[in-house]
Amino acid sequence: MNIKKTAFIGVLAAIICIFSPLSFPAGAIPISLSTFAIYVISCSVKIRYSLPAVAVYILIGAVGIPVFSSFTGGLQCITGYTGGYIIGYIPCVFIIGLLTERFEKNKIIYPVSMITGTTVCYLFGTVWYMFRAECSFHEAAAVCIIPFFIGDGIKIAAASCLGITLKNRLKKFII
Repeated sequence: MNIKKTAFIGVLAAIICIFSPLSFPAGAIPISLSTFAIYVISCSVKIRYSLPAVAVYILIGAVGIPVFSSFTGGLQCITGYTGGYIIGYIPCVFIIGLLTERFEKNKIIYPVSMITGTTVCYLFGTVWYMFRAECSFHEAAAVCIIPFFIGDGIKIAAASCLGITLKNRLKKFII
């Protein structure tokens, strides 16, 4: 990988690191802008850039840099109640990137891919939360999924519009 590609991945990871700590308390799981950054990046650039950028973001947070929600960091965040969501970002990015690359001209695929990716991320996070909190799926869903539908819907709508615009503009600059 050349320096330009590596630097671009670093910039994408930095964008996620800037947005992710911005969060609002909402019980055990905070409302975070990390998914918004991940949505926009995943649909704007190719998987070969977005996937490593998310992996770098997770590694930066895992070593203790406060880039996770509410300016937290460390391995305890990954092993804690919200760790499944953080790990779930990886398949989420892969799904969004795969669908938007494959069906780039179809604008409806942008929100559909984000809904699909979010569903997988919800699954990872909710199952993880179930085991950590020792509760049923129904109880975990009431805490981890239902309160986030409206906010994630707004983020998906905004990220779809922004992502389509950015994808067209970035084509000129991305290798």
